[in-house]
Order: sequence, then C-alpha cells, then structure tokens
Amino acid sequence: MKKKIGQVSLVLAFIAVVWLVLGMLNIVPLWIELSQETSVRAHASVAVIFLLIGSWAFWNND
Repeated sequence: MKKKIGQVSLVLAFIAVVWLVLGMLNIVPLWIELSQETSVRAHASVAVIFLLIGSWAFWNND
C-alpha cells in the first residue's frame, strides 16, 4: 500500500512541477493562491509536499 501511495504522489509531484514550469512561462494559469504568498511559491509548495509523501512511502522499502 505504501508503494502505491508513493507512486501516485510521485506522479502528482511530476504533474505539479510541469504545471509550475508552464505557469512560469505564462502558458497555463497558476490557480493556487495563498494569502500573502506568490502563486509560484504556492505551486512549488504543492510539488514539495507530494515529493515528501513519495519519499516517505519508499523509506525502508525492502
């Protein structure tokens, strides 16, 4: 189950990073808005959260 969670979170992190890069190039809109934060930082935070979940899922996976 942890491996499946890790795979899903890594896919979501990849999508978030691609969306972030496309948003920085003004190809797609950056939709996530947090008060007193830039939209680029909010999108980067989403990618980091998914990467942390993925790393937790693969930690000590034998």
